[in-house]
Amino acid sequence: MAKGSGIKFLSNFISSGKTSNPDETLRYTVFNFALMAGGTFLFIFGASVSLGGNFTRAIFNFFVGGLCFTTIGLLRTKLPLQIPGGVAIGAFGILCALLISTGELNGVVALWVFAFPMISIFVLGLQMGIIYSVLLFCAIVSFTIIPGLSDNSYNLQSASRFIAVYVLVTYLTITYEYIRLIKDRQVNLLNHELRVERDIIAAMKDNLKAGLFLMNKDYEIQGAYSKRLEDILGTDEIEGQKLTEFLTSSLKAKERETLEDYFNMVLLRQFDPKMLEEINPISEFTYVNNTDRDRKTLQTGFSTVDMGLNNIYVLGTMEDISATKELQRQLELEAGRREEEMKALFQVIQVDPAVFGDFLDDTETEFEHINNILKDKTLNAKDAMIYIYQSVHAIKSNALILGLDNFSSKLHELENKIRGFRDGDDVVFENVLHIAVELEKIMKEKDRFRDIIVKIQSFQSKTGGKRRQDRYVLVETLTKACEKAAIDQEKNVVFVVDELDGSILEHGPRRIIKEVLTQLVRNSVYHGIELPSERENKGKESQGNIRLSITRDNNFYCLKLSDNGKGLNFDKIREKALNLKLISEKDADNTNKLVQVLFSPGFSTADTADLHAGRGIGLNLVRERIKAINGSIRVSSEPGKGTTFSLYIPLTQTAESKAS
Repeated sequence: MAKGSGIKFLSNFISSGKTSNPDETLRYTVFNFALMAGGTFLFIFGASVSLGGNFTRAIFNFFVGGLCFTTIGLLRTKLPLQIPGGVAIGAFGILCALLISTGELNGVVALWVFAFPMISIFVLGLQMGIIYSVLLFCAIVSFTIIPGLSDNSYNLQSASRFIAVYVLVTYLTITYEYIRLIKDRQVNLLNHELRVERDIIAAMKDNLKAGLFLMNKDYEIQGAYSKRLEDILGTDEIEGQKLTEFLTSSLKAKERETLEDYFNMVLLRQFDPKMLEEINPISEFTYVNNTDRDRKTLQTGFSTVDMGLNNIYVLGTMEDISATKELQRQLELEAGRREEEMKALFQVIQVDPAVFGDFLDDTETEFEHINNILKDKTLNAKDAMIYIYQSVHAIKSNALILGLDNFSSKLHELENKIRGFRDGDDVVFENVLHIAVELEKIMKEKDRFRDIIVKIQSFQSKTGGKRRQDRYVLVETLTKACEKAAIDQEKNVVFVVDELDGSILEHGPRRIIKEVLTQLVRNSVYHGIELPSERENKGKESQGNIRLSITRDNNFYCLKLSDNGKGLNFDKIREKALNLKLISEKDADNTNKLVQVLFSPGFSTADTADLHAGRGIGLNLVRERIKAINGSIRVSSEPGKGTTFSLYIPLTQTAESKAS
């Protein structure tokens, strides 16, 4: 313990306790040694020159030596290295210059001078070190080249060689330090990137929905697995366990052997990855927890990772898809139910409504008869079952005549159940109740038939078909919206449909189209069409018009709604936009920017807000609805002639689904 403490004390002493950064530790350590050696030598030199009678030199040597030891103490404070280092190295440079000025350019002095740029750049850094080195260089040149500045005249050739060596040492030191800084910067950048990448990988690993793990050749799971794997397998005791052991309750012995053979094929790395993916025996399987027997549906995938030196691991992914499979099952059931409804609808529309109505009346009569049988307490269970069977058979026969195959099949299944109870040795009342429950389900389907036939009759009598019905609803809605707004504003406006491709109402986002066009019609009446008197003063007809066309162009539906009103008032838009700080002064004359402002929430050119307009909601709503279905908007306007809104909606089911 004492030896360890001594080493730690020595390490802290020579590094001034700065051990957080290796580069910083090295600088402090080297500088400490240089200060201790330099201070010691200076005290020795000071004593030597004092004996020779040069007390001025001796005092300066003692001063610089003391400064070296003082700096050693200052290095242990919170002062940055450049402050005490700059003072000590500056004094050392002055000493070097003094020695040169006195003509003592001998071996020791030359060694000190040549060491100066290395020490100053190493301790103070590149910028300050170069400044100190250049200052000493100026002193060297002055004292060795300019006559009369030093106590001894130097030989020009010797002085030139000395200066050249000093420059060379300085240059090499600067080059080394510059290259080292670049290398350190690159290393730090690389380390930062590695840390970021490591943190990203760790975050991804811990947040993956799938369990990620490595497995060696013995099928043992390694420690570097994602946390999700613990939730999937239902235990945190995973490291070092064989994957096959977790699957003992999920796979039979023969299946586990097949799985091990599969893993051996993966480890060989001699087979096509796609082929291995296709033959994965547990690509999707039911996992049964060995402890609590909990069941899950899991999906797995396996590949190899080469760790070097022929050290191959299997990289496995495991995902719990139980919820997905359950949702898929429910969707399949719902799809089956809807398919049955569509089949029923298809069958119904092929039957004459009068004939079908007669069938429904007969069916309801039979159900009423069955209901009376169930209420008749004088009948025993067996007789009740016989009477019910007769009524069900009658309904089934009528359904078959009309071609209602799906409905007939369900009646046929019920008929088989009744016959099974009827032909049994002992028919009890519980059997009758069971049949009554099944009959209730069939009665509900009969009621759906009634609803279908009523809707068909209503649509056929009014509009003659679905597309015509949708067109009628849209045009009627927009016409009424135009008329209501015109009355409110005391304007004379007519709504005209030039062209309307009905397929958009059949396949497109019909609700959004109606909502958006309603907003644009109201906007044209309130902000575009002028009052009759104002139109007449401009030489226009007193009656304004709003025109709509819906056409199909390649992969887009184009909706154009135009009015022959006064057009956009860009001066008013600009003024209000600047007041609301929706645009900058540099964009004030940009008409595209001003048009975009129209769709900002809360923006309106109306002076006051009332029940009908001025709240800045309409056009913002248009933009959001069109954006939701991946559409786009273009606006064109001509002062005094009107404004046109062009909406482009992509022909995709995605847009409709997103809008819904």
